[in-house]
Amino acid sequence: MKDWVAMVRTRREQAEWRREQLLDAALKVFADKGVDGASVKDLAEAAGVTPGLLYRYFDSKEALVQALLAERGFLPRLRELLTADHGSRTARQVLAELLAAFDGLLADNADLMAVFFSTTRARPALAELMAEGQRLVGDFLATRVAAGELRPHDVATAAKTLLATVAVNRRMGAPVDIDRLVELLFPEEG
Repeated sequence: MKDWVAMVRTRREQAEWRREQLLDAALKVFADKGVDGASVKDLAEAAGVTPGLLYRYFDSKEALVQALLAERGFLPRLRELLTADHGSRTARQVLAELLAAFDGLLADNADLMAVFFSTTRARPALAELMAEGQRLVGDFLATRVAAGELRPHDVATAAKTLLATVAVNRRMGAPVDIDRLVELLFPEEG
């Protein structure tokens, strides 16, 4: 019985390793050729597997793109930052940390950013991920408006603007001043 359990665990670990290998290869291929320009054959060759094995892990190229963006994109870090206990930290501090982390992720993951900006075939999945990120930031802003820390404003538009400003500036090679961007949400004091 012990050998069977070890074999199952080994198979599970091997399957997890293979899936990660497929994601790594896909990220490189998508960054080089774009999502639309990359074929399943290209992806399989880069991973050293057959197209059939790739389909065993991902139903389609679009599913592979969605997995890349969902698992290696900014949403896991965004969720972590926004669900953490902020204690006495102000909205300014949390937003600055959040946007700096987003900017850092984009800077450190040029291949992922290339995938993010190049996909047209996976637009519905990308739109869902972007909407979730914007909703999370908007919800955070709404709670801080309700607490009186931020002036009332259109939190959905503010969330889109904050994330888009960082992403577009990073894509253009002109990082934004995070502190000045965050200050746009706060009324003049004094």
